[in-house]
Order: sequence, then structure tokens, then C-alpha cells
Amino acid sequence: MTKWRDEHIVEIIAWVVLLALIGIILIYLSRDQPFPEVSRQHGFMLLGLAGLLLISSASPRQYDGPRVAATIVTIVGGLQMVVGAWHMTSSNRDVIIGPMAGILLCIGATALFSDDWDASSKSEQTVAFITLSFLLLLEAYLFFKGMLIGTSAKMWSAAGLRQIQRGLLQGDKGAIGCFERAWDLEEEYINAMSHLALHKIYSHLGNNNLSLEHYEKLQRLGGTDSVDQTWVEAVKSALSALDCIKSEE
Repeated sequence: MTKWRDEHIVEIIAWVVLLALIGIILIYLSRDQPFPEVSRQHGFMLLGLAGLLLISSASPRQYDGPRVAATIVTIVGGLQMVVGAWHMTSSNRDVIIGPMAGILLCIGATALFSDDWDASSKSEQTVAFITLSFLLLLEAYLFFKGMLIGTSAKMWSAAGLRQIQRGLLQGDKGAIGCFERAWDLEEEYINAMSHLALHKIYSHLGNNNLSLEHYEKLQRLGGTDSVDQTWVEAVKSALSALDCIKSEE
């Protein structure tokens, strides 16, 4: 009984370490993301789940703790992978949740399938192999798109606009720092959007030299007419709101 319990505790702690490690990686990598709160929240969620599993390992009741832990990791990894894929392809707010959660899903699914492998029929083993192969291919795609290609210029542009609305203009985490990262060699309209935003921001700050510099670069890309008017109005209205706040103060 004691040996059985010790072996199960070791396996549960291994799952706890995996969850904690992925959670810490998400929190650490969130610092360089245009929307750091997204991956940071998921990182803290995994740390909380790791703490709950660690507490459950001290339970005096006899239950299949490692299998329960593997099931939880698989479910959570799958859900976070779906959320991460949505952020990567639709919301353009994060690129690291999907690949990191995919690691949990693949390891958890592999553990569950391996536990039942000997008791499974040939057809069930074939389905399990195909499922694992699909998950590994999906993880490879998410890892390549998220961790190797990284954040897109669109993400930094959206983050820059949000920082203007927050009144955070200067610094690495401010709107200027975001727009200085929002460059795309293939889609020049994004570059025009960034130059227009920087031109307006520096003009707002009274830095005429840098404002003129970005205005000239904007003209080389077609001028204001090359930028969507919705974007122009969004930048103008955000800076106007800051002027209103200053005047009230």
C-alpha cells in the first residue's frame, strides 16, 4: 500500500511540475507580447491548477491520481489550445498560448493512450495512433506559427492603439514602442498605419522633428489616402480624448 501510494505521488508531482513549468513559461514570455495579460492569465491558471493537484496528492483516499491528473492536463491543454488558436488566427492578441497548451495536450493524450494500449484492440490502437499523429502535426504547426514566426505587425498596431486610448504614449510598453515594432515587409499598408500613428503621436507630444520624419515616410507610402480612414479617425479620436483630459486637469 505504501509503495503504491509513493509511486502515485511521484507521478502526480511529475504532472504538477509540468503544469507549473508551462505556466511559468507563459508568464515569462508574456512580457514581450503586445497583449501580455492574455498569456499571463493562462499562466496563472496553470499554476493554480498545479497547486490543486499538489494538494490532492496528499489525500488519504485511495484513487487513481496519475490518471486523473493526466485527464485534467489533457482537457485543460485542449481547451487552452483552442483558445490560443483563436487568438492566433482571429483576435490577433496572442501567439504563445496555443503552442504551450499543445504541449500539455500531446503529453496528456500520450499518457492516457499508453495506459490503455495493452488492453486496446487493434482498431482502437490504430485510432489512438492516428489521433496522436494529428495532435503532433497540429502542435508542430502552432509552434512554428507562434514561436518561430512570432507576433505579427497587426498585433503591435492594435496594441499601440490601445495604449493611446490608455494614455500610455512613451516607453517600450507605450504606444510609440508598439508602433516601432509594427512593420511588415509584405503588407506596406501596415507600415503606413504605423507612420501615421507615430506622426500624430509625436505631433501631440510637441516633437516636431520626429513628427515630420514619420510624415515624410508616410508620404513615400502614399500619404494619408493609403491608410484606412477608420484607422485615421481612431488615432485622432484617441489623441483628442487625451487632450480633453489634459484640459480638464
